[in-house]
Amino acid sequence: MAIPNWKLHNLIETSGGVVVCEETCTGTRYFENQVDESGKTVDEMIQNIANRYMGINCACFTPNAARADDVVRLAKEFKADGVIDISLMFCQTYDIEGRSLEERCKAEGIPFLGIETDYTDNDAQQLKTRIGAFIELLG
Repeated sequence: MAIPNWKLHNLIETSGGVVVCEETCTGTRYFENQVDESGKTVDEMIQNIANRYMGINCACFTPNAARADDVVRLAKEFKADGVIDISLMFCQTYDIEGRSLEERCKAEGIPFLGIETDYTDNDAQQLKTRIGAFIELLG
C-alpha cells in the first residue's frame, strides 16, 4: 500500500489481528537484498545496483514463483498465523498472481485470505467483516 494509506493495517489490527510483516511494494522490499558493494569499477557498481533491483520479487515480473517463495518464507520466519493478500484494483499483476499465491500458501498449510480493494474507505466495513471472520478462524 502506498504511504500513508494504512486502511488494511488498521482494519486488521482493529479486528484483533497483528500485522507482523508486509511484503507489498512498501514492505520488506525496501531493505531486503542489499546492493553488493564489492564493485571496483563504475560498470560493476551499476551492474550490482541493477542486480539488486532486478532481484526484487515484484508481481510486475510475472510469472514469478520466487515471490510465493518469499511470502511463504516470511510467513514462517515471522510466525504469521495466516497470509492476507491485498490486491489493489488497478494492479492487475498482483491480481493475476493471487490465485497461485493462494494455492502455494494452502499447500504449505498457511491460511490465506485474498482481498481486492482500492484506496477509498468505501469498502472498509465489508473488509472488516471478512478480516474479522478470517482472524476468528485462525484463533
